[in-house]
Amino acid sequence: MDEQLVQEVEIVEKKKKTPFVIGLVVILLAIVGIISVGLYVKDYISDKNTEKDDYSVYTDYLTWVVGIDPDPFTDITKADFDDLLNIAVCSLLSDQVKTGEYNVTEQGLIVPAADVERYFIKWFGTDVQIVHATVTGYGYEFQYDAATHTYIVPLTGVTPPFTARIESVSKTGGLIYLKVGYVGSSSIEVSPEGTLSAAQPDKYMEITLKETANGFNLISIVSLTQGEHQ
Repeated sequence: MDEQLVQEVEIVEKKKKTPFVIGLVVILLAIVGIISVGLYVKDYISDKNTEKDDYSVYTDYLTWVVGIDPDPFTDITKADFDDLLNIAVCSLLSDQVKTGEYNVTEQGLIVPAADVERYFIKWFGTDVQIVHATVTGYGYEFQYDAATHTYIVPLTGVTPPFTARIESVSKTGGLIYLKVGYVGSSSIEVSPEGTLSAAQPDKYMEITLKETANGFNLISIVSLTQGEHQ
């Protein structure tokens, strides 16, 4: 095979690979889209908190706790398990460092069940035992494949319906009590200049956390009336 023919073959091979490489880039951008809109709104709301109070560590943790919006509970073992599993998977997907290690197929991002389990324990402790299953959320589904012990995450964007605004924080006996405003993502208006307008929370909850070596464990979520949150 002469030199010219070798060069022609290499050019053809490069052309074949180029769409695949571009496709991977598009896919990865789509994965980022799973969380980008919700986190942008969350950051805006966090910035509107009183400057002397830095609640970012709590708003980061609560991104998907508030985003999934589980029904109130006073005991984590009484919480809706599907909601907890949903929170764990979405929190894992928010960790872009971690998701960068996963394989991407035509079906979506392949997430090991073992990693989901680690995030589940990190968020909720060991009082609730994880049972792997398909996760269904607001317009999306993370299919669990029992044969391969993986979750298949579709390459579509997901915007949580609520983002957290911390109103106050108190600590007693190793527990952290947060008064949290649930700000609806759809209620935030964007001006022609691209700035976001302030929005009042749609509802308020008291969320109790326990500080751990790896962050926090969710303990309870209780509804607050208008008088209680002021």
